[in-house]
Amino acid sequence: MPMLRISEKARTMLAVGIPAAVLAVAMIAGPLLSAEWGWRTPLLDDLESLTELDAVRALPRTEAVLAALEGQRQLDAGLPYAAWQTLRKHIDLDGQAGQTVNLLAAEAAFEWGGWSEVRALLAERPWVSEFAGGEGALLLARAEQELGDETAAIRGYRSYLAIPNAPERGIASARLGGLLAERGDHVTAALFFEAAAAGVPEVADWLRVKQVEQLVEAGDPMATSVASRQTGGSAAARLRRLELEASGWITAAETERAIDRLDWEARVLSAEGAYAEAGQLQLDRARLLLRSMRPEVGRELLRVVAEDTRAPATIRRDAAAELGELDGLTAGEELARASAYEAGSRPGLAARSLRRTFELGDSSTPEQVLHLADLLFEESDYGGARSEYERADEVLTDPEAKASAVLGAARSLHRRGGSRNRQKALEEYRGIAEDHAGTAAAGSALFYLGDAASTRESGLAYYRRAAAIPSSPNAREALFRVGDRSLRLDDTAGAIRAWEQYVARYPRGEPTSDVAYEVGRLHETAGRAARARPMYQAAMSADPVSYYAVRAAEKLGVNSLDDVLAEPEPWVGLASEPAEAAAVLRRLDQLDELGLEEAWEAEYESALRSFERQPLARLVLAEGMRDRFRPVEGIRLGRQLLSERNGEWDERLLRVVFPFLYQEAIVAEAQRADIDPIFYAALVRQESAFQAAVKSRVGATGLGQIMPSTGRWLASAVGITDYQQSLLEIPEVNLRMGTRYIRDLLRRYNGAEDLALAGYNAGPGRADRWRRQFNYGRDTDRFREAIPFDETRHYVKIVLRNESVYRRLYGKD
Repeated sequence: MPMLRISEKARTMLAVGIPAAVLAVAMIAGPLLSAEWGWRTPLLDDLESLTELDAVRALPRTEAVLAALEGQRQLDAGLPYAAWQTLRKHIDLDGQAGQTVNLLAAEAAFEWGGWSEVRALLAERPWVSEFAGGEGALLLARAEQELGDETAAIRGYRSYLAIPNAPERGIASARLGGLLAERGDHVTAALFFEAAAAGVPEVADWLRVKQVEQLVEAGDPMATSVASRQTGGSAAARLRRLELEASGWITAAETERAIDRLDWEARVLSAEGAYAEAGQLQLDRARLLLRSMRPEVGRELLRVVAEDTRAPATIRRDAAAELGELDGLTAGEELARASAYEAGSRPGLAARSLRRTFELGDSSTPEQVLHLADLLFEESDYGGARSEYERADEVLTDPEAKASAVLGAARSLHRRGGSRNRQKALEEYRGIAEDHAGTAAAGSALFYLGDAASTRESGLAYYRRAAAIPSSPNAREALFRVGDRSLRLDDTAGAIRAWEQYVARYPRGEPTSDVAYEVGRLHETAGRAARARPMYQAAMSADPVSYYAVRAAEKLGVNSLDDVLAEPEPWVGLASEPAEAAAVLRRLDQLDELGLEEAWEAEYESALRSFERQPLARLVLAEGMRDRFRPVEGIRLGRQLLSERNGEWDERLLRVVFPFLYQEAIVAEAQRADIDPIFYAALVRQESAFQAAVKSRVGATGLGQIMPSTGRWLASAVGITDYQQSLLEIPEVNLRMGTRYIRDLLRRYNGAEDLALAGYNAGPGRADRWRRQFNYGRDTDRFREAIPFDETRHYVKIVLRNESVYRRLYGKD
């Protein structure tokens, strides 16, 4: 909802004037009326021009004007709770000054979710429909809606729409339509959605869909006609509209017309690359065909959809399930079902259909038999898997495939449990290592024998042999364990040899960063600084944002991201991609404003599919999610893009995966608590990923994941007298409490961030005990690795890693 800014109403506000004496003091001392909350901003850029205004009649109004100006600055700085605190003391004034302060305070409460406060500020105020374009009436209606008072909300939106030339008629109409729909007044709801479509043309397609939905609910025979007259729109909106239209034709006993319409639109959508929407329409068409005079066409269409690799797995799986309800399935149909179920992560159903293809006489290839065994193993049907692996072994001729079948049979036996099965499986592993030497399966068999070895020495021998077969999927872990077991056997030289080979063979990835750093430490401890340095550099190259890359960089006196930011990997894409993504973001903004959550989700998922082969567009979309305070969606997209780029970071991608939301509030509160804002941002990234209202399964809430009981005693420490648990969801309040808590921990541990983080995560009592138990201060790495709680140990490392990343990205800000 667009908020009215001081610049737009300054003349109205400042018509009350400001005494020259007050201005003089303001210009010299810069007093701020939000001292209680401590956010200090410059007073006014145009303060000198205000001295030219006539003097005010009363000092309270001067304070109100200054409060309004400061409140606006706080809002602009992303500090709505502070703005509300500043303004709430001046809401009882009469005249335009009082109205301005009230409305601005309501805007501030709106932005931090203080719906009860909005109601208290604006309810029963006769001026809300007249002042500032009626913005107060719209705010009040929204507050009533959020508070669950549908009657008051409907009355409020109607009141706003009655204002001549109300600027946000589209928003009010859409929200009113939604409320009326919930009440069952479908005809009137349809009228308001139609009006909203005229007022918000950017998402008129979705609003027309909502209109048709309501007409259908009302049983209006015009629904189909209304739907069929509509054209264009996004793929997701067209899908929903066409489904409604088809439903109307069916109701009108014109099923063939619905079938033809779905077929035409599915072809159009497919040609546009909207394969998910096209697949859904074809699935809908197949269902209609099955109930029509052409069931054989519907049956064939189900098979086509089930094996269409361009369609989402969920649609293919639905087609497979409906195909399975028909009698007399052919081998080709069962094969299509197997493909669909495998794509949908249903290995058991996939195996059943694949087996049926064999039973129906379809000639199975040896590779298909092996694949059936793999599916059964994935389903944990180890008895069935072993039988199929043994059958595959009899017909396979390729040495690698044959060895894989024998290995699968042995693993299936091992997984069935029992000492007898286990011993026989180990015997079969030994046979595989000898009879199929050099194959990938032999490497895996040797690795399993190493796991089962009774001594470190014998295990080490097996791991060495397994690591010598690079084609084995277990070769990498085997080589790591060669180094690990060598070190445990006090063979440091052997560990270094194995791990240096590991770094050379597998130069990328977080595990390599870990290994390279440890080798560097071993060299450094032994006084071989020249050999340590290249290992530390390898740790940074392997994964520059891993904890051990950060530690290696600290050893070298650099930042692990220096090289990444100095030589960024360019983004390849069409020049039109950023604009296409920006258009999607604008539509999402409108849908969010209108309260159309299901449409938002459908539009977003459709955009992700549409941009599947456009990484630059998805990057812009990820940045948009971040900037709209949807960090989880942005981070998830960023991680996908990173994987597609083979781990190649650049600054834009880093700022998506490591966002710094609520930056102004974090900086302000960190400075107030006298701690490093970068450090606390790193903590928030790990605690909540900057989700203000997120709650853990145990009740920890908000940016700093503060427990309600902790929040209660912190509230008094930071001057909050009216504490309630919901306050923890307000970013500024949560940050004030969190920074205070971590400040106390930092003081407790003399500024030691790792100890403070351990205390934040596991409690200061445990951190105290670990400090004594593990001789804190002697060896930083040994202390951190010795923390006995896995969660806390990883937490400390991740936050410290985050701190390094954030300092390089945002430190200059």
